[in-house]
Amino acid sequence: MAESLNEIIARTPAGGTAALPAGEFEGPVRIDRAMTLRGNNTTIWAKHGSVIDITCPGVTIEGLRVEITEGALTEPAISAQCPVAARDVEVLGTVSGFGAEDGEFEIPRTLSLGELSADEENTFHMTVDIPAEAKLVCPAAGIRFQPENIPAGRSEVLVTVSGSGSPALVYTEVLLRSKFQRRIYLTGRFSVNAPAVRDRVIFEAKPVERTQAPQPVQSVQAPAPSLSVPMSITAARSSATDVISNVGAAPLADEPLIVLKKGQRIPLGQCAGAMLDIYLTGRKTGSLDIDPYVFMLDENERSIGDGGLVFFGNTASPDGSVRYFPDDGHVSVALADVPGNVKKISVVFSVYSGDSHKNFSMVNEPRMSVYAQGKERLRFDLEGLNGEVTVVAAEFYIYKGEWRISAVGSGFRDGLAKLCNRYGIEVSG
Repeated sequence: MAESLNEIIARTPAGGTAALPAGEFEGPVRIDRAMTLRGNNTTIWAKHGSVIDITCPGVTIEGLRVEITEGALTEPAISAQCPVAARDVEVLGTVSGFGAEDGEFEIPRTLSLGELSADEENTFHMTVDIPAEAKLVCPAAGIRFQPENIPAGRSEVLVTVSGSGSPALVYTEVLLRSKFQRRIYLTGRFSVNAPAVRDRVIFEAKPVERTQAPQPVQSVQAPAPSLSVPMSITAARSSATDVISNVGAAPLADEPLIVLKKGQRIPLGQCAGAMLDIYLTGRKTGSLDIDPYVFMLDENERSIGDGGLVFFGNTASPDGSVRYFPDDGHVSVALADVPGNVKKISVVFSVYSGDSHKNFSMVNEPRMSVYAQGKERLRFDLEGLNGEVTVVAAEFYIYKGEWRISAVGSGFRDGLAKLCNRYGIEVSG
């Protein structure tokens, strides 16, 4: 019988980390000791709030979706009696104990745009009322918000949706990012003969009484990894960073798992979204350490500079859009946060050894899996590998304003140095 979340927290020592797998856990849960609760886009839910109740200082929560499933969305999803560090946490409900974040976010759950002109711009208006300033982020091409950065209080937002030129369904997710994230689903349908929509009101926030001005945010940001790391692929490492992972979540029941073939290219927006977690899985036949290397490249396929290579020696890009998690060896990519000068992201796996006899021939059934919202969305079997030491598994790239994935699966027998040189990175040591 699988452990409950309360049992996992109970066996986590003070100052330790409870690393949750992808999937769902039922709350409510109380955290009464200093610790880190780290999810892999894990959902924690309860019928009513509070879903997570934090009663002591020194707590960090990250990589979670916390939601109320039956109660009113004015109920607190997270309650904190002490300062809490939070990063990459999505909530459905309110929060309590987080200063300016406390209070109701009067925003839509769904924006239904209806029939849209496929040939012209379509414009809509919505009014929101929020207690803290936030930013609207949408990964889909052709959808714009003005303003994107919304101040605390009541604001009107112009939504512009550009025609695709052909009939198509519109389905995407919009994130409202403040200290926490909140998700809005946007739907519609492009029709060739439909007239353009002009200034239709699609959401009007009900008045929200706020009894006091927002207070300074009590909680603190979880510390970002140090970026003062020399660009050296021979940095000190621990064998605990081995990337071969066990990810057991099932594919989404309502959406088919997409199995990529070598050379296939597809858009990411509707099948995976903008928040991705990437794993390498397989069965090793001997002593072997494998690490991920993520190259952030400009339009000339050259590294963007310091921090443009994310790996065990530099665990986050300067902007935080690409991260490496040594606890389980996976990589996260927040496509909506990738800087504009990055046009391609190359995901590479390499055997950490100077011994040429250690290579991917020692890995049975190597597979790259891409997860979003804690569920496997894309799968690419790295077939035909033999003596390769380094493998370019996939590339994420911009095409006509949207992110796409290319299943590459090409390897190098002479290690990582040649690939680094191709991308303009001088290998030291």
